[in-house]
Amino acid sequence: MIFQLTQNGMTIQTYQEIYDELVAGYKAIYGANIDVLPNSPDGQRIGIEAKARLDAQTTLLSLYNQHDPDFATGENLNKLIKLNGITRGVPTRSQVAVDVTTDRLLTIQAGYTVADSNGQSWVTDSVFTLNNGVTTITMFAKNFGNVIAAPNTITNPSTIVLGVVSVTNPSAAIAGQSEETDSALRIRRQKSLASPANSTFGGLYSALANLIGVTDLQVYENNLDTVDVALNMQPHSIWCIVEGGDIADITMALAKNRTAGVATKGAVSGVFTEVITKPDGTTFNYLHNMNFDRPTVVPLYVTLTVQPIGGAIVDIVGIQNAIAARTYSIGEIARASNLYASVYGVGNNFTATLLSISRDNVSFVSDIIASGANEVFSIIPANIVVTQIP
Repeated sequence: MIFQLTQNGMTIQTYQEIYDELVAGYKAIYGANIDVLPNSPDGQRIGIEAKARLDAQTTLLSLYNQHDPDFATGENLNKLIKLNGITRGVPTRSQVAVDVTTDRLLTIQAGYTVADSNGQSWVTDSVFTLNNGVTTITMFAKNFGNVIAAPNTITNPSTIVLGVVSVTNPSAAIAGQSEETDSALRIRRQKSLASPANSTFGGLYSALANLIGVTDLQVYENNLDTVDVALNMQPHSIWCIVEGGDIADITMALAKNRTAGVATKGAVSGVFTEVITKPDGTTFNYLHNMNFDRPTVVPLYVTLTVQPIGGAIVDIVGIQNAIAARTYSIGEIARASNLYASVYGVGNNFTATLLSISRDNVSFVSDIIASGANEVFSIIPANIVVTQIP
């Protein structure tokens, strides 16, 4: 192979091809009997020159590939994706709703800190005025990235404020994210090239799914003139349950992709301000008030029995971690039988039986548990009981 740039792309040589080419050239100049063994002066010179040429060709190939978004990296990829109207996802912090119980009217400042059971710090980013009783506030992980906190684990105030009786988080934290990797960004760019959806419903779903930070979502539609009793949806309305993503981004996607006149359901609200230009060139602002919901995390409890085969040692902790690694989508039902695959992924030196699941740690079933339309099941090792029998 030769080093060249053609309409089919760039090709470079291997080290051995360059080395052999240099050896042939040296022999043509100095004669066929020249000593080009690796330990000879000329042999070493050829090796150094071959390495230098290979480095130069490799660098040029890398530079050439930086013009292709499927191969570009780092800042070069950032520049190319601007042509698709997207940008790299910046690191975000996990956030969580925290119930603060007080015995008086008081104010907590930005930077108020509470630690969770793993020693991770959660802070406020604004000032909150709390009434006597329970007030729900939003706190953020001190560190950026995927910081996880299970329900009722953020309970240890690091900042002492007189009048604060207790602090806890009824629901799990919404995980943040690290800076979007090159590989993840390439995948999202490919999604942005997809053909437009054939329906407004599909277009809305795709717009939300492509937002930075969105890890799961469910969209429901009631296109009838009557109330959907099962989903408690008003006539001609949509209900979006979105896990992750920025509220402002979600609000804008809803405003731009929902059908005009369709109501939005949800406890989370946001306003997208659209600047509209009149025929005379002047502008006015139109406010789109959008609503959506975050998923409700429902703890799933698991019990099972394992019996060692031939006196083997069963990895109980490994089984618990394997089951806890099972993730569910919003609205997905939980099947007890599906968890056996996770259990036997740990080993085959035992027999697992009587696997049951529960959403209240009281009533256990061995088949399925339905999920609410806006619910998502979550399993943590502490909620898994593995009983070993002889």
